[in-house]
Amino acid sequence: MNLSFDGNELYKGFNLVASIVPSSTIKHVLQGIKFEVVDVAETGLKPVSTITATDLEVLVKYTLPVKESSGVGSIVLPAVRVNNIFREWAGNEEVLVSFEGSSCILKSGKGYFKIVGEDAGQFPTITITDVKSFIEIDGGIIGDMIGKVVHAASTVRARSTLCGIFVKVEKDEIIMAAADGNRLSMVKRKVENPDGVTMSGIATVKCLTFLQRFSSESKGTLRVGIGESQILFLGERGEVVSQLIDGQYPKYEDVIPKDNDKKIEVKRDELLTVVRMASFMTSEGYHVVRFVFKDGKLMLLSKAAEVGEAELEIDASYKGPDFEICFNPEYVLDALKVSDSDTIVIELKDNCNAALFRTGHEQLSVIMPIELK
Repeated sequence: MNLSFDGNELYKGFNLVASIVPSSTIKHVLQGIKFEVVDVAETGLKPVSTITATDLEVLVKYTLPVKESSGVGSIVLPAVRVNNIFREWAGNEEVLVSFEGSSCILKSGKGYFKIVGEDAGQFPTITITDVKSFIEIDGGIIGDMIGKVVHAASTVRARSTLCGIFVKVEKDEIIMAAADGNRLSMVKRKVENPDGVTMSGIATVKCLTFLQRFSSESKGTLRVGIGESQILFLGERGEVVSQLIDGQYPKYEDVIPKDNDKKIEVKRDELLTVVRMASFMTSEGYHVVRFVFKDGKLMLLSKAAEVGEAELEIDASYKGPDFEICFNPEYVLDALKVSDSDTIVIELKDNCNAALFRTGHEQLSVIMPIELK
C-alpha cells in the first residue's frame, strides 16, 4: 500500500487527530493512530485515506486528502513519534507513506523512516448505537459557542455532571450551558431543524474543546445528533463521537435571575481593563475585588495585606444610592474575554444574590458574589 500526500495537509490532519490520543493508558494501542486506506473504485472515486484516534470516550475519524495512491490496508502508528516526523516535513511538497504488515515506511526528500506499527485489528472502536436524529449548524458557529461557555465548567471530578457542558436542541435553537456552582455561562444560537427534533445531553469538555479544532479544520456545515448515551458530529472531513456524561444536568434556567432591578451599562473594554488591573492587588488567599457603584461611575477596589491596594474608576450608567458588591475577578474576566459586544449590561439585586452579566447576543453569565464577613 503506497500513498502520496502534501506535507502540510498530512501534518495538519495527523496533528489534529493526535490531540485525542491519551498520554498514558493501560492499552498501548490507544497511544497510536489507526491509518487506513479503503478502496472505493466501484464508485469511481479515489481510495479514501482515514486516520482514527480514541481514548475510549471520544473517537475522531478524519479523512486525509491523497495526491496518489495504490493498494489498500491499515496499520496503527505511534502517534507522538510519527507526528513529530510529519511536523518536520510539513513544508515538503510530497510525503510518501507505505505499509505492509506491521511495518510502515515514511519518505520525503532525502529522508527515510521505517516505523514499527501495530495490528489495526486490535484498535478499539466506538459503535454509534443510539443517535437517530440530526440538526445542521455551521461548524464555526458551534466552535464559537463552545468557546463562550467552556470556562465555566467545573473541574471538581466529584461533581461529574457539572464537569461537562449541557447541549440542548429545541425547535430552531441550540443552547449550551456550563456551570461550576459559583457561576453559569449560557449561549443560544439558531439551527436548521426541519424535523423539529428535541434532544439534549451532557458532553465532555474534552470532546467539545476538540470539536473547536475539528470544526476549524473541517470547515462547513456540521450535522449534530444526540442520543441517550452518545453525541455525534459529522462533517465533510470526518466525524467525532463521544460518550455523554451520565446524569441529570441541573435546571440552569432556574439559576438565571429574573428580578434583578438594577441595570448598569459599561463599556466592555474599559471594564475588562480595570478588572484585570484590580486583580493585580489580590492574593491567593484573598481573591476579591469590590465593585462600588456610584452615580454615573463604577469604582473597583482591591486590597491584600501582603500585596498592596488598588482603586480604579470607569464611567457607568448607574443612577441611585451607592451600592457595593464583591466578586472573584477571574470569574468576571472569563465572562468578559468571550464577549462579542462593545457594551456589557450588569443586572443586580443586592450584594447577596447572583449578578447577571449580559455579554452579547443571546449570551449571558451568572456570577455569585462573595459575601465579606
